[in-house]
Amino acid sequence: MSAMFIGNEALIKKNGDQLANFYYCQHCNDLLAVGCLIDGQLRGAINTTLLQDKNQLGELVKIQPRLLSAAEKLERWGMLWGNLSGPGS
Repeated sequence: MSAMFIGNEALIKKNGDQLANFYYCQHCNDLLAVGCLIDGQLRGAINTTLLQDKNQLGELVKIQPRLLSAAEKLERWGMLWGNLSGPGS
């Protein structure tokens, strides 16, 4: 799985279960997005705190993923995350 950001300068880190890629800005270390292959589809979410018009997105969903099993994480992500696309996908 790969992702492209403007400038293509993102650091990629894995979560504890090694299921998802977390993309961080190389300059400020802010979390940009997270992504994972779920049932053959690239799914993911962006860090809405970095968006200017984030109030238009709806209610914030807070979770504690460290309390979920790997299977529970994938199931939850599959329900909540959007499909990602871009060059090469």
